[in-house]
Amino acid sequence: MKRGLIILFLLVSIQIVAQQSVQYSQYTFNNFGYNPAFLGTIKCVDFRAGTRLQWVGFEGAPRSSFASLQLELKKKHFKNKGRHAVGLYVEQDDVHLTTRTVIKGAYSYHKKLSSKYTLGLGIFAGVQQYSTDDVFGGEANNDPVLAAAAGSVIRYPDIMPGILFYSNTIYWSLSINQVYFKNINLGQEQTQVNQYYFGAGHKSLHGNWTVFKSFLLKMDVLGPPALDVNVAWVYRQKTTLGLGYRVGESVIAQLKFNLGALKIGYAFDYPLNKIYGNYGHEVMIGFNKCGSGGVGNGGGMKPHVCPAYN
Repeated sequence: MKRGLIILFLLVSIQIVAQQSVQYSQYTFNNFGYNPAFLGTIKCVDFRAGTRLQWVGFEGAPRSSFASLQLELKKKHFKNKGRHAVGLYVEQDDVHLTTRTVIKGAYSYHKKLSSKYTLGLGIFAGVQQYSTDDVFGGEANNDPVLAAAAGSVIRYPDIMPGILFYSNTIYWSLSINQVYFKNINLGQEQTQVNQYYFGAGHKSLHGNWTVFKSFLLKMDVLGPPALDVNVAWVYRQKTTLGLGYRVGESVIAQLKFNLGALKIGYAFDYPLNKIYGNYGHEVMIGFNKCGSGGVGNGGGMKPHVCPAYN
């Protein structure tokens, strides 16, 4: 696993820039948002929320927020030995004059393949909404493209399947966003394309410290891929110090506290491009009462608990 991660990092690091969709530096805190198969890897009611301010100091800079809720269904309702879970994900992304809002439900099924490995399958289904403003910064919208669509609201279905292969120390993740293709007319005709998210992670114990290495690769057919690489050091499952690198774009510092049922995370993005001062700030919180057991919940490494879901 370690050798595979290193080789893949090197292969995809060449010419990887740009952002295709909403991105979060603390992607392991919000893996459910990138892949519905992560639903069910926590065995209790779990709530998470966060907000990201990107390019701080620029008027109309991107601002993204999300909230999620998930619940594992009781086994007595099902005859097979797998696990079932349901969830809800809400997200809003504001960029300049446009706002994208997503509301979607999720379902997942997890089945043990062996005493060590588990396979998870999940799907998101919901609605996306695009809207445009006719006023920006107190001034009328003078954008020649968006002016024609000012004040309009467009809604369309949103479908996203995902698959997750994991043990108590590793995971491999693949999902495809925007499977439902739709033309969007925001001043000019545009067609949505699939977005692919591929990620992996590896966790190891070293005394009181846990080291967690991971990456998330985002791709589509129109632009170059974007890669995030993170390394986190967790002290006694309570305090996490992390460093990340968004290839060709920024270096990221992360800090997270595990306060029992409450988890709080913060990330700071330092830009590497020529537009200085466009820092990014990101805050996330999580709440569940799963107790002290399980990976990332203050306990040991129990089998079939995804290491990314901390």
